[in-house]
Amino acid sequence: MAIISTSTHHEKYTPTNIFIGGLGYVGSRLASTLHEVYPHAYISGTVRSAERRDGLLMASSSSTSCIDNVHVLDIDNEYIGLDTNGLHDLLNADTIIQTIAPLADFDTDPLLAFHSEQLLRELSGNDKKTLKYVIYISSTGVYGNHNGDWVSEEEDDNDVLLCTDTKSLARIKAEKDWGKLEQHHIHQLTEVDVKDTENHISIPTRVDHFRCGGIYGPGRGPLFSSSLESLLTNDVQSEEDEDTTDINTPIKYVNRILVDDICSAVISGMNGSRPIYSGGRAYNCVDDDPAPRRDVVAEARRLLSSIRGETPTAAAASSTTASSGNTIGRRRRMSRGTGNKRCKNTRLKEEYGWEPIAPTYREGLVSLLDEV
Repeated sequence: MAIISTSTHHEKYTPTNIFIGGLGYVGSRLASTLHEVYPHAYISGTVRSAERRDGLLMASSSSTSCIDNVHVLDIDNEYIGLDTNGLHDLLNADTIIQTIAPLADFDTDPLLAFHSEQLLRELSGNDKKTLKYVIYISSTGVYGNHNGDWVSEEEDDNDVLLCTDTKSLARIKAEKDWGKLEQHHIHQLTEVDVKDTENHISIPTRVDHFRCGGIYGPGRGPLFSSSLESLLTNDVQSEEDEDTTDINTPIKYVNRILVDDICSAVISGMNGSRPIYSGGRAYNCVDDDPAPRRDVVAEARRLLSSIRGETPTAAAASSTTASSGNTIGRRRRMSRGTGNKRCKNTRLKEEYGWEPIAPTYREGLVSLLDEV
């Protein structure tokens, strides 16, 4: 990632037209948060089915709606991408946030699979640029296995991106493909100085890759298991299977992020600025304390026990009794297979001034107790 000018920063802006690829768990939360922060912004996004679209549009008829328009991104049936109205919203957005994972069918980003040419065409010419900022929601899975060592977003990604699984490799490709938007617009400006002056010379579109850890929040995570007994018998047992206590085997660390901290990171990016890079910039969107899953499950058990008026010991004993006996045929949770590493979040904090709501899983779980 070449730096074009260490003294040239992207212009700060107030988003007025936001397009969210994928109004799922993260995308919907982002839409709600962005509506609160930027109440006058037009917010649109995509879903995968007409049924989901109709449901969101019906909800959007209320005065408190946070989504102005919903479009079907057809990646299942006709493979035609966005319709005319959806493409209009995409190409007129000043901010694009892409949350959709790469498609197995294309091994690439779905929005770019259908509409990369139109996006690149929109960025051609100084007087045509509407798009200010792109955030691609990626994954820390791209780092692969580092045997529990700390990793950060290095300039030479070849040293740290050690993943071998197809899904994570596709994430890396999607990061690079989105980064081409920034690279392309810089190329369009080679005839002029890349700077913000009274003449309003165009500033290249900024592209950031937010590599998120395991996402939890309302309705998602150990607090929201069907019962405390299920939490103990399924998660703790499989965790003990996965995280061996053999002193020769490293602890299996998991990087995680509260969904509302993804939202706050996105807003920090919108409010921030950074030097111009060719190909975008990666940021680890994780909390401060990567920890084994069983530690998180144990804390969730303690919190659930406290609000039920039980003691953790009694709850554990109850679960042990319930799970004793024949375990033949019990389905064991499959490993997520994203490797063992601890991801640093220093760059996001230093460059965009981001401070997580939940610095560790402990604060995160406490913040969700009212949702249980």
